[in-house]
Amino acid sequence: MIKLIATDMDGTWLTDAKTYDVDLFLREFKIMQERNIKFVVASGNQYENLITRFSEVANQIYFVAENGALVAKGKQVIHTDSLSDNDLRTILQITHQYKEKAVVSGLLSAYVLDPESIEELRKYYHKITLVPDFEHLEDQVFKVTFDVAEAKMPQMLAELKRNYPNLGFVSGSAGSIDMSTKGMNKAVGLQYLSKKLGINPREMVAFGDSGNDVGMLKYVGRSYATGTALPSAKSAANRIIGSSNDSAVQKEIWHLLN
Repeated sequence: MIKLIATDMDGTWLTDAKTYDVDLFLREFKIMQERNIKFVVASGNQYENLITRFSEVANQIYFVAENGALVAKGKQVIHTDSLSDNDLRTILQITHQYKEKAVVSGLLSAYVLDPESIEELRKYYHKITLVPDFEHLEDQVFKVTFDVAEAKMPQMLAELKRNYPNLGFVSGSAGSIDMSTKGMNKAVGLQYLSKKLGINPREMVAFGDSGNDVGMLKYVGRSYATGTALPSAKSAANRIIGSSNDSAVQKEIWHLLN
């Protein structure tokens, strides 16, 4: 029996235009409500960004944001797991070493050094603050994300994992690397909900497409990766489905519910 459905956003639920079939979702969500199936938005994105995408039912769904470091029920944050001071210092040293464009994700805002990147980042962050440096932020920090050329990403990811084994590194997409607490991933957020809601992982379904979905896809009883997913996500999933541009996840949910 399915008791919880979790889905990643970019490359999984959302089309390339950052849209989805709202009417189909609301029909599905009505069935989920009738059967007491929890719907979870599980993403590396900022919580405030995610909640705006589900304005009709935001207070009735769960959010696992920042790759598992923040869990919320509607507009109420119920759990956070921020970087330790030591891990944050090391990650900031990495940002100086590699010189890639970086975004620091905190509870109150996301932070950037480059004003020209703000407009593009609004696809993923609702709150963005331009700062002179990352060393004096008065916030709980969850992760730091590098914007990396796709051709360069796999090699850099492997290098970071090798050189900094006490930190966590995952591909947020084909062109980004998320740096956080070792072991932090979306499965951590689902584990929290499993205990809080009394739902066994075997009763969960998850959808994803990137390296930051691997833990979640392995954790649940039934998992799906989109056809455009990274190889690591496809290997972790039980089944491969179509593209987010064809609403493949929503169509599969409709099939599961009916």
